Amino acid sequence: MSTAAKLLADALELSETEREDLASQLLDSVEPPPGISIEDEAELRRRAQQARDGIAGIPWSDVKRSLVK
Repeated sequence: MSTAAKLLADALELSETEREDLASQLLDSVEPPPGISIEDEAELRRRAQQARDGIAGIPWSDVKRSLVK
């Protein structure tokens, strides 16, 4: 088993809160994709925190409907 596969298997045994914290730390350790500005990154972090706090986002059906207009 590769190191990454072993780490993933171990991580999946953590509690949901521990997995969320680990995922957040891992994402913070990499550079954002090209084309994402500092403002975009701040918005992504804000929305991610809202999701972690259980605040509902916009339903996909509403987003999809707005894209079709």
